[in-house]
Amino acid sequence: MDKKWDVFISHASEDKEKIVRELANLLTDIGLKVWYDEFSLKVGDSLTQKIDEGLLEANYGIVIISKHFLNKKWTDYEYRSLLSREDNFKKILLPIWHDITYDEVKKFSLYLADKFALDTNKIPLKELAIKLIEVIRPDIFSNIQRMLLYKMQLKNAETKYAKPSDLNWGPKQRNSLSQSYLNRIKSFYFGIGINFKLTLEQSIECYLYDQHPEREIAIWEIMNATYLEFIQAENISLDTIKKDVASKLLMFSLGQISDKPSMPLNKLKELYQLYENNFYTI
Repeated sequence: MDKKWDVFISHASEDKEKIVRELANLLTDIGLKVWYDEFSLKVGDSLTQKIDEGLLEANYGIVIISKHFLNKKWTDYEYRSLLSREDNFKKILLPIWHDITYDEVKKFSLYLADKFALDTNKIPLKELAIKLIEVIRPDIFSNIQRMLLYKMQLKNAETKYAKPSDLNWGPKQRNSLSQSYLNRIKSFYFGIGINFKLTLEQSIECYLYDQHPEREIAIWEIMNATYLEFIQAENISLDTIKKDVASKLLMFSLGQISDKPSMPLNKLKELYQLYENNFYTI
């Protein structure tokens, strides 16, 4: 049965400012359903009832282990509730160490000390978020660059400003690309790619961070083939309509279809059918 939340964040309130709030925002911005008290509790809610609901209805539990965490009765309750859901076939607890040592964790729980944990003193928060997404939502992780671009498009539409550097989450996977990759990237950049607010250089840089560039490039080639075929068939010359077509294809590639389409429904269906026809298993 599907859970209501992708992840529950267990933490001490003293750690909100330094790590928890930013981590919750990063995970939410990329599309995860996060149970976090500042997002999930409303005035008048029963604290016990809502936290129990979050603990039961989340697929995973991120536990921010700090000195503050170890000294709280309520966080101990959350930790043990998540622990009770673990078995040999399914891991639930995803520990993050924050300003704490192995010996300190070991004194609290041998089991927790034995679990592989992410450490905020060793990994930048954005990279840490990506590692969590890989476990919690592998479907989002596999489409991370396009998902970030889609979020950037939405941000740009609302605020007229977006940072291309937001696309570069995590460490570089390589320092350069083969000429074959560069040629393929250029071919779709000067097609569908010119509709997005990235330069060619910024687009190429994204693939230095991508863990699976072959798959990502192939998806963009499918989108580009569909884009060129559709605007040619429909004799589209207006840049605004071209950008709308490109945006719709980006959504299709992420498994999303707008519930408020800006193009006629019959044309949206034709575009989607064309995308399906061009798609192949990568």
